[in-house]
Amino acid sequence: MRQRQTDHRGHERREGRDEPRHRSAARSPSPLPRTAEGMTPAGVRAMADAAGNGAVSRVLSVQRAGEGSGSGKRSRKGASRRDDKAVLKDIKTEVDGPPLVNYGARRQGRAHEEFWMRFPRFKDGEEAEETLHETSALLFDSMKGAQERAKQEDPDRDAEDANNREVQGMLINDRLLFASNFNSSVDTLVSQGRQVYGKEPTLQELLAFQQSDSGHRRGMHPHEAANLQRKLASYRRKNAAIVSGQRGAGEQGRGEDATALTLRAQLNAPVTVVDIEDKKLNSYITSPKYSGRVFLLRFAALDPRAKKQGKYIGQPTQEESLHAEQKLLLALSRAGISPGQAVTRPLAIMGKYRPCMGCAAALMYYRNEMGFGNLRFDENYGHYFQGAVGSVSDHLKHIMDDDYLKYIRQMVHNDITSTPAMAHEAAPAQAVHRNGGPSLRVPGRLASRHADVTPSASDAEFDEANTYTRVSRPLEKTWSEETAPAGIGKGKATHTAPRRRTDELTEAQAQQLYVLWNGRNGVHATNEDRRQAIELMSRYRTTAMMTLKHLGKAIDLSEGKLGLYLTEYEEKGHKTHMPQRSNKAPKSDAPKSRKKGAVDKQFPKGIPLDRAAKDTIKATIRGLSGYDWCADWERLHAGRSGSDLNPIKAPLDLLATLARLRRDGHYSVPEMSAYLHTGSNGDNLRKAIRRKGLDRLAELEGDSAAASSPQADQYAAPSPAQTDHYQAGSSSQADYYAPGSSSQAGYGGESSAAGAGYAPQAPEVPGFTLHLDTLGQAIYIEDDTGHHYIRVGGRMVRFQTTADEDVQMGGF
Repeated sequence: MRQRQTDHRGHERREGRDEPRHRSAARSPSPLPRTAEGMTPAGVRAMADAAGNGAVSRVLSVQRAGEGSGSGKRSRKGASRRDDKAVLKDIKTEVDGPPLVNYGARRQGRAHEEFWMRFPRFKDGEEAEETLHETSALLFDSMKGAQERAKQEDPDRDAEDANNREVQGMLINDRLLFASNFNSSVDTLVSQGRQVYGKEPTLQELLAFQQSDSGHRRGMHPHEAANLQRKLASYRRKNAAIVSGQRGAGEQGRGEDATALTLRAQLNAPVTVVDIEDKKLNSYITSPKYSGRVFLLRFAALDPRAKKQGKYIGQPTQEESLHAEQKLLLALSRAGISPGQAVTRPLAIMGKYRPCMGCAAALMYYRNEMGFGNLRFDENYGHYFQGAVGSVSDHLKHIMDDDYLKYIRQMVHNDITSTPAMAHEAAPAQAVHRNGGPSLRVPGRLASRHADVTPSASDAEFDEANTYTRVSRPLEKTWSEETAPAGIGKGKATHTAPRRRTDELTEAQAQQLYVLWNGRNGVHATNEDRRQAIELMSRYRTTAMMTLKHLGKAIDLSEGKLGLYLTEYEEKGHKTHMPQRSNKAPKSDAPKSRKKGAVDKQFPKGIPLDRAAKDTIKATIRGLSGYDWCADWERLHAGRSGSDLNPIKAPLDLLATLARLRRDGHYSVPEMSAYLHTGSNGDNLRKAIRRKGLDRLAELEGDSAAASSPQADQYAAPSPAQTDHYQAGSSSQADYYAPGSSSQAGYGGESSAAGAGYAPQAPEVPGFTLHLDTLGQAIYIEDDTGHHYIRVGGRMVRFQTTADEDVQMGGF
């Protein structure tokens, strides 16, 4: 049962200050810092004693901001400004060694070996920031709910913002701006709101969208999912109190909540979607006409664009992202907002997550160097991500200087990273009071995997008359290292950064490579042409650090093959031409090489994956659309970036389909693996099929012998391919570098012989006529409608068929 809280005071205050702030029981809302004009030295000392040196600094910076010209930039007359690339290099030096370590192979960024774990507390004096954080968390959940809804309406659609992790809000001049990392998060949410309500939706209407319970649990440990749902339920109760007009005006011991008052001001006004480049943005932020309004930010420069070269010319590029805090700061910059236009009312930036080091440094820069002295944010920063600092250099170049470096250096060497405790956990006795609340140094392995802002210890309750009461949320357990759940794991001190592409081919360079490699006007490339192409690509890779994937796309060649060719050239030089006809090839007295080992361990290569096989795989995946693995494949298949999938985690019915295709159609496992985004060489997929796919296929076909059939030998490790030279004109080596070489066709013949004579009978299904296509795929034709189906895991999955008998997926 929650404990009623009547007039809680305590010593809680804004995160980032070192001294408590006491207030009288019947006080009016805290005034904003006033200018220090006319203050005597004694007065300044008195202010420092009462509120700390930080408060004095903010007051003086606010005064300077009001007196300035309004440009928002500090004057640097007489001071030389270093090149931003030199600053980036120095930052990398600071973060690429102790005291920072890597977490999650850098997927979790870099942080310290110990963290400040921060526990729930009452956020007196931080009312606006508290509500801004909680509203951002609710808006993020609504974006995820809208994404789920859109996916249900159109299962084939891509989850553009599947990787979105953040929403940040900015309170400025009594209006609210919200930004997410991806534009598509905003687009999908507003689109769903328009569809449901038939008009431009309000913020509260958008907050009615909620992510499903299964969505909350996806990718979460059970304790993480429970913690998330516990917090969201509390935030919704508080939001209901705001909407009903009972929260925000300084009730029940809380100070005035500027964010809540803004949310209440124009409840029925629709949200406005605005681009950072919009010429009206300054008016939206400063004009009294828009007071109380809510804006959702976009940045059109991040939207997908049509590719201008390569195999996929005309197709859209991947949507780019930008940390939400940086979008908000960029909005201030592009709109030309000066400190003088922002210091007269509360100014705060808070979101679902605490800022990473790169964003925290940017926020500190705007507050301390740009004159926005009243800017408030969570100074208990999270991990370091190189991408965030890189985007500061790209989009906020005006702050990439030695002062920005100074803030990064301070966070790395003078403090340690922060992490939140769970919403129901109380601080142990050994915790210390730091930066406004109880904190405890804990080993990095126990730090949360999610960099959420530390939740408040308060909650909201309603009686039968719907009267709101501010209450204390019960802290059900005291944190201890012995019972703490698993966190992000132990960090590693190694800092070997992966090679990053720093350049791309120009259109002329890409065209030159394509012609050298593939020829032109129907004339094949010569051996000399391909040698020149190899030399150029080797130089581009080593001097300009271009990736194999980027170079391979330019000549329509897989990065795996290109890597083999470049490695061999760089180690041994060019190959010499070797005639393939036996009467011209030099004879050798050396005995012929023989395959060694047991016959059942030898691997014959398969044939290339054709359209029919790809359609079968795609249909199976879409018939299993409830699996996260399949959703991840759809995203990668649509061209979104991401790491390779783990085939061991693929649905069993999909692995069974692959086993059947390999057994009956003799398809190449590496090609299936490339199509499934599970690695280019197919080793992991081969293991998954042998360990799981064959057994599942036996279950589905009712034949236990399939799991131990002679075809199992086809999944052993392949023998090395025999390679020779680059000659494009010779009979057997003309397409040596190109996909689908003649050597693979030869291996396909061996594979066909190995699989002969095994054709398991597909089961009959009442109401359907069974038909076997040319690959042996069982197609079920519904007797009543004539619709075509395949059987996946005991379920019937419908196909659409075209006149030429190509099978395409439909209705999903």
